[in-house]
Amino acid sequence: MAIKFLKKMLSIFFSSPSETEKKNTLRLGPNATIDNTTFGEHVSIGKNCYLYNSKIGSYTYLSQGVSIMNTELGKFCSIAQNVLIGGGMHPSKTFVSTSPVFYSLSKQCGTTFSDSNYFREMGKTTIGNDVWIGANVVVFDDVIIGDGAIIGAGSIVTKDVQPYSIVFGSPAKHTRFRFDGDEIKFLQKLEWWNKDEEWLKLNYKDFHQIKLFKKKYNAEDNS
Repeated sequence: MAIKFLKKMLSIFFSSPSETEKKNTLRLGPNATIDNTTFGEHVSIGKNCYLYNSKIGSYTYLSQGVSIMNTELGKFCSIAQNVLIGGGMHPSKTFVSTSPVFYSLSKQCGTTFSDSNYFREMGKTTIGNDVWIGANVVVFDDVIIGDGAIIGAGSIVTKDVQPYSIVFGSPAKHTRFRFDGDEIKFLQKLEWWNKDEEWLKLNYKDFHQIKLFKKKYNAEDNS
């Protein structure tokens, strides 16, 4: 029991705890490994997750077995189990081998023949606010996923996803938008995800119907 507890503590404090962690708003599941990653408030990380060099926005949760690297993940995102975001890249053209021992100093297999880094192994992935990513999704490096998008389970996302687009498949393709054009423009202008907690608590029922939501807050904005 003591060994299991010690392993959990080591995984949690692999990098220095942020101010949010000190305020106990971060929930970490068993065997979560955190390396050079910062968090907003009220973030939940499931068991067996791996986070490296990333930023996780407030009110976002990760289910179990999620791996995220070199990614900025917005607020109010829902990430299902076994999702891989920003897993790194290998050369597929020109280079004779895909093995990093020939082009990288990373020593991923414990050694390298290279004297420098000759290939860009990691990109920067950006995911907006209020994004839902289904189970077993893979998101490639350098992809930008817009606010409000939905990524269907099992999809492989190889290119940018528009705000409020629903995509599915391998490779993922646009199927439809969640809302009409005016509603999407309104939501992007309002940026409700940046409202303070008191506003969200007071108005949460308005989130249940987009047309009434738009009518009410459009009217307030124009008053």
